[in-house]
Amino acid sequence: MTHYTGAVPAAPRPTDWRLLGACAGLDPDRWFPKPGNVVAVRAAKSLCFGCPSMLKCASHALTRNEETGVWGGLSEGQRTTIRKKYKLHQLENPAVLEAAVYEALHFELNPTETLRDVWDTNTYVLPGGHLGWSGASTSFSFHGIPITPKQLAFLLDRGRKAVGIVRRAPECPVVECVHPQHLLDADERRQRVAAAKAARAATDLAA
Repeated sequence: MTHYTGAVPAAPRPTDWRLLGACAGLDPDRWFPKPGNVVAVRAAKSLCFGCPSMLKCASHALTRNEETGVWGGLSEGQRTTIRKKYKLHQLENPAVLEAAVYEALHFELNPTETLRDVWDTNTYVLPGGHLGWSGASTSFSFHGIPITPKQLAFLLDRGRKAVGIVRRAPECPVVECVHPQHLLDADERRQRVAAAKAARAATDLAA
């Protein structure tokens, strides 16, 4: 039997997640670095990754549409990607939220994994010499940098980042193909157009 009347809480309230955060008492500006300051973003994230409030913080930012800063280890771009993939009511489910956050941060929390590992794990052979992508998403974040399977294919094959959008070459009929030799970036497409014009001009002169 209890003599509790309801006048005061029967038990102390749980401590606010903000007070338990690794950022508590530190300069909040550290989590709002200037755009493009990759070093500062990584420094902020490194504290988040060991924080007991990381998921609570990420949930706060995602459900309240925080647009700037690093929250729960997530950058602005990573939160945007998650919001595009999940509805608000889905992110209110703790299990869904946890899966979404750890998916977004997978490569940062597993730094020994390389882009080649990602490629080898997610590609599979299609008939006719094409390659497919088995990853759950059409884009992912690698150490905080967003990349698509086609951009990854181009980078690994050419040894440089693609210029503009990477698209299938016209002669490749397979929509889902990510074979690097079947892809062209904006520079390569311009070169093809220029070469075709030069060939037509040469043909006209010969005629």
